[in-house]
Amino acid sequence: MSDLRRGAGSESLHRTEYQHAKKGIPHFLDIWPPARQHPALKANAWGGDKMRTFLIILGLILAVVIWRGYEFASTAGMFRDLEPQMAGQCTIVPGVVGPEDHTIDPDTGIVYLSGYDRVSAISGTPKPGAIWTYDLNDPSAKPINATPDADAGFQPHGISLYIGEDGSRRLFVINHGNNQQAVDIFNVREGALQKVTTVTGELLRTPNDLVAVSPDAFYFSNDHRFLADDFMRPFEDFLGLPMTDAVFYDGESFRSVAPNVKGANGINVSADGKTLYLSAARGGALHVYDRDASSGDLTYEKTIELPGLPDNIELLPDGQLLVALHPKALDLLAHFGDPTLKAPTHIVKVDPEGGEVETVFLSLGDDLSAASTGAIYKDRLIIGAIIESKFLDCDLSSSN
Repeated sequence: MSDLRRGAGSESLHRTEYQHAKKGIPHFLDIWPPARQHPALKANAWGGDKMRTFLIILGLILAVVIWRGYEFASTAGMFRDLEPQMAGQCTIVPGVVGPEDHTIDPDTGIVYLSGYDRVSAISGTPKPGAIWTYDLNDPSAKPINATPDADAGFQPHGISLYIGEDGSRRLFVINHGNNQQAVDIFNVREGALQKVTTVTGELLRTPNDLVAVSPDAFYFSNDHRFLADDFMRPFEDFLGLPMTDAVFYDGESFRSVAPNVKGANGINVSADGKTLYLSAARGGALHVYDRDASSGDLTYEKTIELPGLPDNIELLPDGQLLVALHPKALDLLAHFGDPTLKAPTHIVKVDPEGGEVETVFLSLGDDLSAASTGAIYKDRLIIGAIIESKFLDCDLSSSN
């Protein structure tokens, strides 16, 4: 009897274990005592996990690099074909070093050009920069230095001419000299410039261009978040990080009004002051904002894609915009490193309402490399560049 009872009990035990197995419930004998793994096997398993994690991270990084690399190549114009298109009869005007920005007085036909020797400045031996005037009413005009007493602390970049309701004029000038970033403001009287004041502030980090909206107030663009010697600067450029902005100075204080821009550059406002235009060089686009004239605040409206990296923006009498583009960014960088190398010049007309883009002037750089500004007065197109010691004066009537 005892053997039968043991047999019955054993059969019951086996049946219970089978039922556990069917239900997926491990028997305690299967899990106790716990198995001991050799330390070498545990190390190999841990090493395998780390390797898998490393490969996943590496794959993600490579995917981002390839994606952003293609985006950079597209924006930089590596796949873009260029067909030269001249604008009338152009004359090379020498004598102005690095005329990166200029603007034309619509009433007098006087061109104001800002320029300085960027090559010397980068090498640590800056030379005096200048504001030059050029009279479009004079058939034999030559550039005239309107700041002959400036020293090497004057390194002018973006400029803006403000004309008051009473006809008074002020010229606003971004100045990179004296190891600081500033905006110098000049009164304009009979073609002469009289300095009024200098504005500085923490938000003037990497100012590029500006537009005045009153005798004391202006907007300006910061073209980089990181300074030139910051190790993050190349990553900002390559990845196209939206880290730059446009800033408003109301005459007393600064505040950022257009953040998260990819390489903010040229800036301007419509004739009625209700719209602000901002070029995003790294983004290859032009941003349009509604402007509150009373507060200075901006509201994003839309973006217009452009066939190149946009630089400075000038207004046309009909409300359209004239924008200088850099259609081949790598050629531009090569030109910076060696000014003898050519970089294309491209000037386009942009309709801010419909978004249409029309080429006005395009050259491969034989006459002028890396144009940064184009401005029109009547039948004259003036084109300036970043590095060159000259600018172009084109008679558009000869193309009609």
